[in-house]
Amino acid sequence: MFSATFTSIDFETASRRPDSACQLGLVKVIDGKIADQHCWLIRPRPFIFHRSNIQIHGITPEEVRSEPEFCELWNDIQQIIGESCLVAHNASFDLRVLLSTLRTQRLAIPEMQYTCTRSIARRTWPHLRRFGLKPLSDWLGIRFQHHDALEDAIACAKLLLAAGIDQESASLTDLEKKLRLNRGRAGSWGMKGPSIKRSRSVKSQSTQRSGSLPFIKPNDLAGVVRNGDGEPSNQSEIRKDDTENFQRLSIRLGFIQPLVGKNIVLAKELRKEETRQITQLVHAAGGKLQEYQDNTTHYIIHKEANRLENLSVETLRQNLNTQAISPEQFFQWMKSSSGA
Repeated sequence: MFSATFTSIDFETASRRPDSACQLGLVKVIDGKIADQHCWLIRPRPFIFHRSNIQIHGITPEEVRSEPEFCELWNDIQQIIGESCLVAHNASFDLRVLLSTLRTQRLAIPEMQYTCTRSIARRTWPHLRRFGLKPLSDWLGIRFQHHDALEDAIACAKLLLAAGIDQESASLTDLEKKLRLNRGRAGSWGMKGPSIKRSRSVKSQSTQRSGSLPFIKPNDLAGVVRNGDGEPSNQSEIRKDDTENFQRLSIRLGFIQPLVGKNIVLAKELRKEETRQITQLVHAAGGKLQEYQDNTTHYIIHKEANRLENLSVETLRQNLNTQAISPEQFFQWMKSSSGA
């Protein structure tokens, strides 16, 4: 379980000046769950807006004319952040806005630590071609309104949670260790961004893991596998070289959790690889695997779900809550639930 605690942050600016913050979104994540979120409109100092910035985020001078300046909000913002690590996408931009605004308004600059989800995404999913917040969110199935500070901060938080789930990390520190990333630092002296821990003898975890997970083809969940005689068999097992879509499906299910509260039994007749893949998706979707069927079982996944050849038919009759489904039906159900 990825039990990270951090604060994701996103600024929108009124002009090209880094000290022209006009909107701030903060999202507090505690033990891997979004616990709190805040958004403020800010009157920038000096009060100057550029047309190009307005076209990006849609915030006009009239909307913020009566809003507080950053100095009036800073105490509340500091209390929310506390000692947690700041997280942003393209973090150098947001930290530069924060430091510049604090200097302009003559506020004391605390020592801060931060990391960047763009850097984390590059190390987690090196096979992707685009690492902007929007394309990454689209790939993961995160829906949000881009260039709204709170929406961007939420997407950023979910992106980091997705990376932690993908890397099977216990904490943010553990994730950074696996990706060989040093955390960034900032203070009155300036800032030093996140950096890669260089090593000639050790490859990055993300590189080692690339291609190690199976994936579901976008339009073909029923991949071809081979039976005991080595001949093709029309089963639902996912091909081992299909990496990208299985990753994406597993991460999306982690957000949606369609199996929360559901108990599932896997029939012994399933192939070893098939069992491993289904187990991963059940855990990602919030379900609970049972070793044996009982009166609390909701689903039994079995190759011959329609015929129930080797299942306890009498037990099924006694428990109307139990439904037998095939691996193919299960994969289709998970894909449909995730919106993939």
